Amino acid sequence: MLEMLVFGDEVLFKVMSPLEGGIEPVLRGIIGTAAPAVSSNMLLAEDVTERLVISKIDRHMDLASLNLQRGRDHGLPGYNDWRVFCGLKYIKTLEDLKEVVGDNKVAEEIQKKYQHLDNIDVWLGGLVEKLLPGSRTGPLFACLIGKQMRVLRDGDRFWWEAEGVFTQQQKAELVNASLSRIICDNSDVREVPYDPFRFETYPSNYLPCNHLPSINLEAWREERSSDLEKCGSPTKIKNGDFILSSASGKLVALYSCYHGFQLKEASLSLTEQRLKVFLFLF
Repeated sequence: MLEMLVFGDEVLFKVMSPLEGGIEPVLRGIIGTAAPAVSSNMLLAEDVTERLVISKIDRHMDLASLNLQRGRDHGLPGYNDWRVFCGLKYIKTLEDLKEVVGDNKVAEEIQKKYQHLDNIDVWLGGLVEKLLPGSRTGPLFACLIGKQMRVLRDGDRFWWEAEGVFTQQQKAELVNASLSRIICDNSDVREVPYDPFRFETYPSNYLPCNHLPSINLEAWREERSSDLEKCGSPTKIKNGDFILSSASGKLVALYSCYHGFQLKEASLSLTEQRLKVFLFLF
């Protein structure tokens, strides 16, 4: 079973040796095997709740218990606090909890264990919520994951959609990138679903690799600058390298030293219309 392959005692937290037959059987298994359906009595695979093996610990661990303890160690607010943070309904009564969970027995068991609804751990509360349509999470986790991904994107000045990172032509090419294309380019798998995150039946809903769009790297071809034509390329140096930048409005060579070296002194000279940069590294 794929579940055993990924979470089994023999491989979890251990360096995996190359599998016999290469990576292709694993990729085909992951793509062609539907994920187990999530239900109130099967939220996590038993391999991580009953047989989790962690290096240098001589007994099996429980990932669910570890996650709950991690949240408490970090002082995370409770489930209800996070629901308020996300603009969701505050859980006041057992009936409210039953409505959110969708399973009366599970809701009653949670009430029994925690005694008070404000004591519910955020990880457990988010895990047992009814899934949103077309989603693998309930409303709370959808909110928290969405907010986290948004701030990671908006706070990253190198995000591929940020202004000035890529040209419009380059962005148009990057849109063609897909996990299916990556699998095709890096393995001998020749047929894949258009979206490998969704289970599709073989062969009716699989596409040949040559039918998938790919990135045209011509969009990254750099034209030679007129300044570079006049002065020539900067001199290559030992124990360092350079890149050309025009961010300041002028073509500038930015030098950096390899690890273990540092810039001691530098001088510029223009000889026979050729820019020479002298760096002394030690």
